[in-house]
Amino acid sequence: MPRRPSAPDVPQGTVPVPRLFSPSVSKSVLRDPRPLTPESDDVDEIYDGSQDAFPFWYGSATGTQDIPIPTSSADAAHPGDHSRSGVSGNEKDGQADGPAGRRNSYADSDSVLHYFVATSTSEEKLDQYLSNIINAFLTEPTPIYAGQADTPQAMRERFSQSEVPVARRKSVSFGSVGEVSSAEEYLRTVKVNVIDRATRVSSPKMIGHMTTALPYFHRPLARLLTAMNQNVVKLETASTMTYLERQTIGMLHREFYGKSPSFYKAYMHSPEHSLGVFASGGTIANITAMWAARNRALPADAAKTFGGVEKEGLYKALRFHGYEGAAIVGSRLMHYSFKKAADLLGLGDDGLVTVDADDAFRMRTDVLSATLDALENKKILVMAVVGIAGTTETGSIDALETIAGICASRRIHFHVDAAWGGPLVFSPEHARKLSGIQHADTVTVDGHKQLYTPMGIGLLLFKHPTTAHSIRKTANYVIRHDSPDLGKFTLEGSRPATSLHLHASLYLLGRDGLACLVTRSATLARQLSVRIRTHPSRAFQALHEPETNIFLFRYIPLQLRAKVRAGERLTDVESATADECTRRVQSILATAVEQPSSSTDERKDPARRPSMTSTLDPSSSSSTIPAQTTTTTTTTGSSANATTGNGGGFVSRTRVRYRNRDVDAFRVVMANPLTSWDDVEEVIQHMVVIGLKVEHDISQASRPSPPPPPPPGDGAKVVMAVPLPPRVDETDKERWSTLVVPDAGQTPWIGWPYDL
Repeated sequence: MPRRPSAPDVPQGTVPVPRLFSPSVSKSVLRDPRPLTPESDDVDEIYDGSQDAFPFWYGSATGTQDIPIPTSSADAAHPGDHSRSGVSGNEKDGQADGPAGRRNSYADSDSVLHYFVATSTSEEKLDQYLSNIINAFLTEPTPIYAGQADTPQAMRERFSQSEVPVARRKSVSFGSVGEVSSAEEYLRTVKVNVIDRATRVSSPKMIGHMTTALPYFHRPLARLLTAMNQNVVKLETASTMTYLERQTIGMLHREFYGKSPSFYKAYMHSPEHSLGVFASGGTIANITAMWAARNRALPADAAKTFGGVEKEGLYKALRFHGYEGAAIVGSRLMHYSFKKAADLLGLGDDGLVTVDADDAFRMRTDVLSATLDALENKKILVMAVVGIAGTTETGSIDALETIAGICASRRIHFHVDAAWGGPLVFSPEHARKLSGIQHADTVTVDGHKQLYTPMGIGLLLFKHPTTAHSIRKTANYVIRHDSPDLGKFTLEGSRPATSLHLHASLYLLGRDGLACLVTRSATLARQLSVRIRTHPSRAFQALHEPETNIFLFRYIPLQLRAKVRAGERLTDVESATADECTRRVQSILATAVEQPSSSTDERKDPARRPSMTSTLDPSSSSSTIPAQTTTTTTTTGSSANATTGNGGGFVSRTRVRYRNRDVDAFRVVMANPLTSWDDVEEVIQHMVVIGLKVEHDISQASRPSPPPPPPPGDGAKVVMAVPLPPRVDETDKERWSTLVVPDAGQTPWIGWPYDL
């Protein structure tokens, strides 16, 4: 066998450079080598281990290639400096290159391979540093940072570098912190640039979104999954995780569909079937459901004259089956993922047909039937009807039992988007609200909502194990037809084994624990609705009765509160004013950036809490913040931003149809198990105070400019009248002032705040 050409002699004054970069880049940037080391002790039979025996793409046994670089004056001034020459680390230490030397280079900080070898000292140091960061992130009192953490210009400057660093040992700038040349320094810069002002989603006062605090066991599980790095697209890279994922799917399938034990014994691990698929979230799960519905609605014919929509495409499939178009039908409150599904499946925006909702934000089933009739008359194929078990905007649940009957009578695929409300199945008090979901052909559930897993865990359940056949795709090298590979049925290819997180939540929290959590969240939302309706400031208007743990309400200006309380309808102008106040209050609350107080935690010391009467009494002419709260600085320019108080919290905002009019509304999501009633009460209190100042700002902006001040010395004074809140009826004021905490066994008065 002819020998491969050996590396040419290295000219004097050259620097060994990894072959990863072109000579032009290396000459301009690289001044120090990153040795690449062979990954095993095996030596090719045609080489004898000598320098000359290595192939041309290696310059030495350490895996660096010598590329001539002109000698600089600095190099000439340090002829004995091995860091500026092609001498390897082993040669410097007097060790011979070879298998032993290559193993030693794994732990050499000069080698890129040292990042791939587990060492107790390097990982323990990083782990300790990260543990301190995580502890501070989760426990220290800081703002929530739900809005812009800094000005857009400052954020862009902080992340302005667009080049990938070339030389690892060459210090490179990252943000405002300085140079980065090691993993430790990199984490330090990430802490300052990212973590310190990252959104505190686990804050008890973060009651505006579904992202919340997590059980502690998910943090070590995330590290374990990273270390294992399993890819559950195929059994060959997830030999045991494949079966754990199928088991997790089976457990949730049984909760929703309640099949017999023999059913799960037959199908849970069957390579030819699937009871569901994992996805990176509810969006992919919903798209997968619509994909399966389309393929089932436009199959191949028995005579094999038509190969089905998955083979011949949507246009030919519709023509073959006698349709002039296709559509997905659901409530106007459908998740935006169905817009993506309609687009991806070739239906277009017009292929997503929405049905009106009632005042409780549930789909009107009478309108659904009429809509289906109209589409049938137009020869439009209804691929699927979508029922919602917990809309993302309002938490409302459609009449699933009725919708299931309509779909069954018309042989239409029935899909339930239970990404939000699905976990109510564990609650003895609320499970009845999901009645009818057991008839759904497919069900979407999100683990990262009310099953308390990290982000990125969605699940699609199939009622029938053969539904997955309609979307099965195989390949020759993986996901073969007869393999148990899960990738045959998933829209996504390579996937991490995040099913372990959901498996852990189901096992460690259990059915009783999950029932307690979802019931508590729904109870807090219901209690908040009572509090909003009976709040002494009368500053809010409830928009619905919460069915789950989401509640909508809006801010009502002072001059409109009596009208709203009397049940009168606001004019368009008045409603627009309420919308403007609602938007401003939410924006200020979201963007407030407070300095944490150094005093005693007010939750532990009741004396630190702001006085109720100083801020909420509608008869008071003062709307000042109590003296014990801290001054606030924000990223917006409103004067109201400077005094939102300590720990203002966060609620989100949406726009919904309410009494035949689109209105802006606060959206409260009760999902954090650490949220207490005190936290909720404080957030509402700050919203009242911010609202008064927003009204003042709007009033000042709408007034004509005041006349110029008189010349000095004439003794005249300019007095600007500021409108004060109207005083309430004395009997109403007396009623609120005499209410006391009920004793054990007594019936609480309406609006009494309680916690489970």
